[in-house]
Amino acid sequence: MVQNTPMGDANCAEERPADPAPDERHGRRPERPFRPPRGVPLVATWTRWAASASAVAAGLVLLAEGCVLVAHSGRTLASFGGWLVLACAVQAPLVLALLRAEELRLSRELRTARTGTPALRAMVAHRRAQAPFFARSFSSGLGTAAVLLADGERDGARRALAGGSPLMQGGRLGLLRSLVDADLDRATGAAGAVTRCVRRLRATKPIGHREADLYRTHVLVKAVLQQGDADAGLEIASELASSLDEEERMYATWLRVWFDLDAEGDAAGAPWPTLTDGDLRLAALAARAHGADRLFERLHARLEAIARTEPGG
Repeated sequence: MVQNTPMGDANCAEERPADPAPDERHGRRPERPFRPPRGVPLVATWTRWAASASAVAAGLVLLAEGCVLVAHSGRTLASFGGWLVLACAVQAPLVLALLRAEELRLSRELRTARTGTPALRAMVAHRRAQAPFFARSFSSGLGTAAVLLADGERDGARRALAGGSPLMQGGRLGLLRSLVDADLDRATGAAGAVTRCVRRLRATKPIGHREADLYRTHVLVKAVLQQGDADAGLEIASELASSLDEEERMYATWLRVWFDLDAEGDAAGAPWPTLTDGDLRLAALAARAHGADRLFERLHARLEAIARTEPGG
């Protein structure tokens, strides 16, 4: 009697080798799902780490000197040199860990601003407000501002931008700040501000960080929908429709359905890729999360049209 084990029957495996996958029978490797790269860091760069660690080290030296002056013990700052060197050596990796944690939080907040529900956005904004002082010293405020703008809280977003740490300025964070500023323009609702937002974002090159670039696309598409510019919508949808990233294609779906672009070809006159049930459902979920009820209704109508054309629909 052969006993079955969690690893399977070894004897049977030798007698009956597993059948190759269908793609392997034809000499092809099975396709793997596309996984977009995370991209370059926004916060945890080597330059910012060096600047932040130097600032913390200078603060430690000033603190030690202040203690020497207040204590009147007769000791000099040089007598604490060994301890200061040790403290600076310990704080450098801790600062790097804080920067990497802020990198993850910022990416998560940008994603929440795009795809999160109102309840999730409120929870993220509240959690950031309750962060300890030392963590806030390494906070840019950009992710919080993006989340608040997704909920229409312009005043709160302005306060979050103004409350960012001086250490979180410049570099790619400066480019991200320009995207959030454009979103702030869009959120005012004024025609001139929305037009300015579209112009700024279309002139902005990708940063190279996936969540930041998706946030740029998100704000740009929302502004074009808000503006009602079908020509701009056609150009942007043509760029996004052939993307390997399903989240970029989702924004093309928004534009194609809202402006009814499928009636004609894309900007080059070529036929559009077919919108699948999955494409429309993903776009409908994102539209509902942002309270875009009319867009959700049009997406839902397309889903119903697909269901009617299917056998047994």
